[in-house]
Amino acid sequence: MGPCGFFWDLDGTLVDSYPAIVPVAKELCDELGLGYSAEYIYAYACRSSIGALLEEAAEKLGCDASGLKSRFNARNDRAIDAIRPIPHAKETLAALARAGHRHFMYTHRGASCGAILERTGLAPYFTEVLTALDGFPRKPAPDAILYLMGRHRLAPERCWYIGDRSLDVLAAENAGIRSVLLYPPGSPTEKTGRETLVIEDLSQLPDLIGR
Repeated sequence: MGPCGFFWDLDGTLVDSYPAIVPVAKELCDELGLGYSAEYIYAYACRSSIGALLEEAAEKLGCDASGLKSRFNARNDRAIDAIRPIPHAKETLAALARAGHRHFMYTHRGASCGAILERTGLAPYFTEVLTALDGFPRKPAPDAILYLMGRHRLAPERCWYIGDRSLDVLAAENAGIRSVLLYPPGSPTEKTGRETLVIEDLSQLPDLIGR
């Protein structure tokens, strides 16, 4: 197979950010008087998103979801010290880059994305990174992926999206490209049945795709 474009999710795919995300979300939910356990928040984040959880919370409380999301994002962007790379993330990016493939990212994370990529040593592998600050519709909308494909002249048949949630798979499908679901043992994520590939560990990816 010739060179491909790999589009990556960040949280839960390349970095284990849940040890940072879950306590921040629980702290906010506790302040709001919501009885959400850490386990509930973690499972909700993996299966859907913290944004969807906060929308549910806002509906229960009769308040504006955007305000809750802003409060969460401000705290979450500061809580990056606990974030570590997913096992074999750097090695996988490096192996694919050596084979001539290019890496791109579209993540719902905002201002802290760049700092996380730098701190984890993953930044040098990416040709371009798009975050929530770039203003594209959230996944599973394909707009950000399609923008990157057009900007870098990438054919759909040479593109993959790698993520840890069903919305990543659906974003890939909506963009007309193939998908890889990272599904480690014990993951609360639900398979969609639409994944092109399912892997338990990132180290499996180079051999499955072809170097």
